[in-house]
Amino acid sequence: MFIGALLFGGVLIVASVMGAGDHPVDGFAAHAGDPHAEGSVQGLLVALFGVRFWTFGAAFFGLTGLLLRALGVAGAPVIAGVVGAGAGLGASALFRKMTRESIGRVGDVGAFAGRDGKLLLPVGRAQQGKVRVAQPAGGSVDFVAEAHDEDLPAGADVIVVEVRGTVAVVTRAPSSRRRET
Repeated sequence: MFIGALLFGGVLIVASVMGAGDHPVDGFAAHAGDPHAEGSVQGLLVALFGVRFWTFGAAFFGLTGLLLRALGVAGAPVIAGVVGAGAGLGASALFRKMTRESIGRVGDVGAFAGRDGKLLLPVGRAQQGKVRVAQPAGGSVDFVAEAHDEDLPAGADVIVVEVRGTVAVVTRAPSSRRRET
């Protein structure tokens, strides 16, 4: 019983790590990303009927059971069952949380208004360019850029005046104006 569970879960985990599972596998996909489902009965049902729960649950049930039986611990199936259920629920919750996190997306683009940036491509009244703006938490974001009042060359220090959708409207930074005059 323990060997079969370990093989079942282990093979599925190895297949997932090797790239066979590049798509969401938790059932009820419409509810899997629902932030209201977390910690609710609905969220628990999504976890219990998801493939990740059964994969990790079976693997840890089998591994724990084999180890406890080898050590001669009484009640190995019960302890293994609790460990397997905990591992399955934990893995399901962790993967659901990770799929909800957005990597590479900017939340409130309006927060970039007033920030300093550097033009990567020149901008003009009839020409869009590209600007790189530093994020407060670290890293940077590149926006399509439009000139607010004058043509600007690549490499110019700018200030973001406003963000319209995915386009940053920029003007020359005051420190750049002083250097060029």
